[in-house]
Amino acid sequence: MTFLSEITDYKNTIMNRVLEDQELCKAIFYTDQGFLEQENIEDTSDLIHKNIFPHRFIPNISEDAKTYITLSMTNYRLVKSSYKSGLIAIYMFTHRDLFKTDYGYSRMDFILTKIEELMNNKRGLGIGKLEFAGLNEYVVNEKFQGYVLSYQPMDFN
Repeated sequence: MTFLSEITDYKNTIMNRVLEDQELCKAIFYTDQGFLEQENIEDTSDLIHKNIFPHRFIPNISEDAKTYITLSMTNYRLVKSSYKSGLIAIYMFTHRDLFKTDYGYSRMDFILTKIEELMNNKRGLGIGKLEFAGLNEYVVNEKFQGYVLSYQPMDFN
């Protein structure tokens, strides 16, 4: 295996965790304020390359009211020649018309909480538990805003 071969595995693990959470998928897919009351999404994998991307950019982002999750792997480096460390950044953002929900919290706060539950202090990405590395607001443009949530995995070299 190459030095950075696990990056694809990390991305797939993150996307699979997201796709396994039906409530999170509803928040991403449905555009109405009562998204949790909508039907379950039969095949959540249909969200890949439509709403969920294994890279930071979105090809041809439209002005349509949609919600997105994108991934970025940055700052990977060797630590004392034995371990490698980097940052996993999960970008989550939505059209400003979709922020309001029927639940007393914003769509982005709901998605942020769900992602955090799926990731923080969980195993399966690197050795040990995934470590929280930061949260920042994320502004794509005047119509799309959200958060970027970062975690630091450690792995053997």
